[in-house]
Amino acid sequence: MCAEVLGRLDNAADYYHLVWATDPSYVSAAFGLARVRLAAGDRAGAVAALESVPEASIHYTAARVAAVRARLRQRSPADPLLDDLLAAAGQVERLTEFGLDAVRRERLSTEVLGCALDWVLSGARGSGAPPGTAVAATLLGSGLEERGLRFGLERSYRVLARLAQRGEERIELVERANRFRPRTWV
Repeated sequence: MCAEVLGRLDNAADYYHLVWATDPSYVSAAFGLARVRLAAGDRAGAVAALESVPEASIHYTAARVAAVRARLRQRSPADPLLDDLLAAAGQVERLTEFGLDAVRRERLSTEVLGCALDWVLSGARGSGAPPGTAVAATLLGSGLEERGLRFGLERSYRVLARLAQRGEERIELVERANRFRPRTWV
């Protein structure tokens, strides 16, 4: 941790990796390794470190949530995001089986769907498919096009509003849902 704080990311990564490889029960080393790799620009390495936390660990769910966020946060919509979006959505769907509560699941869903909407609206298609080719995929039950993603975001925000504890929070979430709702004639 000292090497990380001092900005010596290579040394910190080596130490975290050594600890994680030596004692897989010391899960904070995996989180530290992911943090350092992300700071160094190695997003794939950070995700791999987080995904290496075993299913038997009490920190498995937290590591998978962090992996989803590491895949998508601070990404330019011009980046090739399709593979990461699909992987993140798949992890969110699987996390329900591991005890992810409804509020955290929907918040994570809004992050994935929001990132996908930004990507689609930017016009960037980093999927490897030829330009102009439609991508026939779904994310968390929503089509991977503007209208489908807007409906998905609206749905997630309305679920969050139903689960909200306070009235002010509920109102804010309904307003967000309405902002993302696609325009309709009805």
